[in-house]
Amino acid sequence: MGMLARGTTLPLLGRVGYLASRTPDTTHVVVGVSFANSALTFKREADNRFRASYATSVALTRDAASVAFEQATEEVLVGTYRETTRTDESLVHQVVLDVAPGRYTLTLTLRDEASQRSAEERMAIVVPRLDPGSFGTPIPVSEVTARGTRDSLPLLLMAPSGTATAGRDSILPLYVEAYDTMAAPLRLLLRNEQGRRLWEDTATLANRGTIRSGVVALPLSRIGIGVAQFSVTRDAARDTASTFLFVGFGADLPVATFDDMILYLRYYATPFRITQLRDAAPEQRPAAWAEFVRATDPDPRTTAHEDLRAYFDRISRANLRFREEAQAGWLSDRGRVFIALGDPDQLFEPQLNDMSRNRQQVWVYQGINLQLTFYDQTGTGRWRLTQSSEVRFESEFRRRLK
Repeated sequence: MGMLARGTTLPLLGRVGYLASRTPDTTHVVVGVSFANSALTFKREADNRFRASYATSVALTRDAASVAFEQATEEVLVGTYRETTRTDESLVHQVVLDVAPGRYTLTLTLRDEASQRSAEERMAIVVPRLDPGSFGTPIPVSEVTARGTRDSLPLLLMAPSGTATAGRDSILPLYVEAYDTMAAPLRLLLRNEQGRRLWEDTATLANRGTIRSGVVALPLSRIGIGVAQFSVTRDAARDTASTFLFVGFGADLPVATFDDMILYLRYYATPFRITQLRDAAPEQRPAAWAEFVRATDPDPRTTAHEDLRAYFDRISRANLRFREEAQAGWLSDRGRVFIALGDPDQLFEPQLNDMSRNRQQVWVYQGINLQLTFYDQTGTGRWRLTQSSEVRFESEFRRRLK
């Protein structure tokens, strides 16, 4: 997707956009990076608030020579311990650098001041020349004041991930600039990863002076789930500007694709509901997912789907506790029992004949009067349900699905 991305130990997500500056000889390079409160080390203050600090640097180099550089040290102050553990995009750091059009290497560094943990990402970028008749990069935004002239600085808060949540969000806003005063409408086009056309429309940006600018609201009901590329152009125009977006299931449901989600739901939803999701056309998937969430949410008064969150938490724990050779833990016999029924009330391993390699493990669920036996016949840690326990588990599992 042409973005800055880093996982552990200091997860971050960054995006680069290009907007016109005073003359076509220079371009505003807008760099935004988002990360979570939980990535930083907070310390309790005397007034029971919590403080953390981080340092950032953004550099543009060409042929190993520094062309533009900006660094900063910032502080984060929150009122409760719970806010320190937020895993969503709670922090956004943004800079604007002015450079001549051309090829550069962008280097972004983020450091947690308390722990000295750091992350560095580099990427090659091509800064465009934004002549009259061209377009700036469509930029996902949280807030924006549309510009009227090239002389003014961009007043926007980028949403670096460019992410929306299926079943919750209805639109995804992008800020667009066209560097002329032509009244001809813009052509808006959205394609999925395979190049399939998902949505097409036209829009006319407001004439605010010497440029046209405004916010385009993309309807999530037409995007589908996954990665999409948004492009803006004009009939008979040579210039096209584009950016990548992502529609997912939310920070609590860390699944990237719709097909993966259907796979993971095998121990949560009935075959009928899974079939409904599987049969939905790509452009109908957000609506199908919204209906699935509505139908399975035990408490629709809250914004979160607590059952799904708990289910995926059990999948994560099963992957850590029950991994077997090359098989993911959640697909093992012990993993799927844990996902469906949770931890047993009692677990023990019977003492068998010393000559036997067949180890056993018994899980007891007292509340439902269920006892399941696993065996490790090879002694290599590959635990399997006994045949009679498999029948009892499947019966209880089907009963719960109903």
